[in-house]
Amino acid sequence: MRIAVLGAGALGCYYGACLAEAGHDVCFIMRSSCQHVRENGLYIQSVRGDIVLPRAHATYSPEECGPVDLVVVSWKTCCNHLFPIALPPLLKKNTSVVTLQNGMGNAEQIAQVVPAARVFTGLCFVCCMTDAPGRVRHLEGGDIQFAPLEPTDAGLSDAQELATLFAKAGIKTEFFRHTEQILWCKLTWNIPFNGLCLALGGIDVEKLFAMPEQVRRARAIIDEVCITAMLRGFPTPKGIADYQMTRTAKMGPFIPSSAVDYLKGRPVEYEAIWGNPLKRAQAVHAHVPLWEQLCVDIRNRLGLSAET
Repeated sequence: MRIAVLGAGALGCYYGACLAEAGHDVCFIMRSSCQHVRENGLYIQSVRGDIVLPRAHATYSPEECGPVDLVVVSWKTCCNHLFPIALPPLLKKNTSVVTLQNGMGNAEQIAQVVPAARVFTGLCFVCCMTDAPGRVRHLEGGDIQFAPLEPTDAGLSDAQELATLFAKAGIKTEFFRHTEQILWCKLTWNIPFNGLCLALGGIDVEKLFAMPEQVRRARAIIDEVCITAMLRGFPTPKGIADYQMTRTAKMGPFIPSSAVDYLKGRPVEYEAIWGNPLKRAQAVHAHVPLWEQLCVDIRNRLGLSAET
């Protein structure tokens, strides 16, 4: 299969490398690291076994890549306004597009360019970071849950095929009928921990867990997210709050992606991770005062207006 990784940062490079090692023709569409990867290849230091691609196929643009069978979207949601420009050169008649991005609303934006029946969401539970150009460190996780944007029998079958593709590349996968069903699970981590580490100035989770009041706040926000998911008809797995608290406490000096973006002066994925999910919470009249206050704190930290 010919596959394009659109926005091949740490996450995209990790999954793209897994697929390339499994024998697929993977094109890594990247910018700052492109020339380095072309000349030196791609190296993934992984807890599941290192991957070395001495001849990784890297391009600066979708036009250089050309049409593919599958597009894996892994750029930050701040770039989603570029879908109408970036996706068409990668498409042919039956090209599928799967977003591995954070938050909500991404698949719907892709469906403005690609037929909705060919759009899928992949929910990743993974910690990856770029150590240097062409060098990615995979620290934890890697499992993916897939779901179609259109919750039909055909969509479910296609999501199963997508899950099988990644499973054959050594990635543990599951498939589901509803995109929203899987998105709330990751938001039980992203909303509180990505949010609090950002709102508190770009701290790591180790520093967060040294603040008992913030630990209690994180747990309470997880509960609000779970209540919202239940009210929307997509209850989260039993015990997910304890699971998220326990696994995060063991992460050490890990800085979540939005806090990293803030510290480096890059755009932060506010709307996808906090804004869009909060609108869905308010649509079902969920009582989420701590989540709402967190959004205020994040907007204040980023200098965003209340209307953002």
